[in-house]
Amino acid sequence: MSVTAVPLRPIKPGSVRRFWLVMVLLFAVAIVLAWAGSRQFGQMPSGLRYQMLEKGTGASPTKEDFALVAYKGMLPDGTVFDENPGAPMELASMVPGFTEAVTKLRKGGKMRAWIPAALGYGDHPPQGSPIPPNSPLVFEIKLLEFKTRAEVMEQQRAMQLQQMMQQQQQQQGGGAAPGGPEGALPPGMEGPPPGVQ
Repeated sequence: MSVTAVPLRPIKPGSVRRFWLVMVLLFAVAIVLAWAGSRQFGQMPSGLRYQMLEKGTGASPTKEDFALVAYKGMLPDGTVFDENPGAPMELASMVPGFTEAVTKLRKGGKMRAWIPAALGYGDHPPQGSPIPPNSPLVFEIKLLEFKTRAEVMEQQRAMQLQQMMQQQQQQQGGGAAPGGPEGALPPGMEGPPPGVQ
């Protein structure tokens, strides 16, 4: 049996370095792709597309709720047409695509939403705005806080009751509680409310 000798070529200077450089670049690309893939993309049946940037915690608002939202509205070319660091809004009164996007968020959550023209302003954009008719919209949205309609209505009732009581006090002598000196409680209300110990 004979052994055939195969001559080995010497490694060119710099080849090992190029090999490791390529390996490091491939590893970096894999990390970037894994990170990008972890950011949730989605599409609603309505045509709204979104990318979840931060998940947030807790429940999501409904279309009937009131929300405090930070947002930036842009045209597809990147032109910013509106921006607010924290605007309170009644979700039912917003364009349908914006409302739908906010209802996907949880408190502290952030997303980028691509709203088709039919879910935006359609062929009737706000007068004087840079939004052309039938333009899709891009929003970056962060849900800061939200309240249900029932919570907001209860707060309004409490404020109205407080205003009525202040008006009554002013009519009865400029700040004195009804039926006694300033700071005195009306008869029957001296102690804690019933059921409170």
